[in-house]
Amino acid sequence: MPWDQAAQYDATMAGWKRLREEPIDQNESSALWTALELLVPSDVAELYLTPVDDALVVHDQSALESLTGQLLSTLPADHSRVIHDGKPCLSPRASLAVAERACHKNPAPILELIIAEETKYREKSKRGGLDEDWETKKPVETSPRYEYEFYLRWKKPVHELLRQWCGYRSITAHERLLAAEAEVNRLDVLLAWAVDCIRRTNESTAAAIEKEHEEDRITPYNIRPVPQRPLEPHEIPVIEVPSRRRWPR
Repeated sequence: MPWDQAAQYDATMAGWKRLREEPIDQNESSALWTALELLVPSDVAELYLTPVDDALVVHDQSALESLTGQLLSTLPADHSRVIHDGKPCLSPRASLAVAERACHKNPAPILELIIAEETKYREKSKRGGLDEDWETKKPVETSPRYEYEFYLRWKKPVHELLRQWCGYRSITAHERLLAAEAEVNRLDVLLAWAVDCIRRTNESTAAAIEKEHEEDRITPYNIRPVPQRPLEPHEIPVIEVPSRRRWPR
């Protein structure tokens, strides 16, 4: 290396050293990669494996700030960053703060992923699963206890950390939505069974129930209170109300 570039090289190495002094643990690293792969496109920002593990290089700062709802300049002062090839490169702790903001602003994809993974590991904890033997590279069956302990050790801490980033309100709203959809599906199946039973003895009643169920179904399109144009006098339907006739005395 030419001597005139030695000072620049030393400054670069010192910058990477500052980033390495802000490490994160394995669970935080897994949550970081999961969140950024789901929420941040690689042309906006991507994670490094070298020379600093879990360091985030920012390709498009304005796009990243839009995705997270936070300016990079407002990150905590104790979170280091360097400029590499003209682009900001954040320390692992700073990258973790960016991932947390991204999850808080757009929690739905994260919560859907957590539900899907928990569903998979619930089944594995009941029936076992398949794993790859590290020597033969062949699939081997695993016991339910092994799968449950694997979930507790490696998956549950990551899920809980991601949920924390999404926020309590987002978690509650998402779980209520899932519960409501599941309950609607259960009641729909139950009503279909009840209508089939009624049809055996009373076809007209069964048809009326089925028709009302389909036509009066509540959907996202008709639940909104849409303001409508007031009717003109000639557009108002005439409603005849019968009354008792008074006989003269």
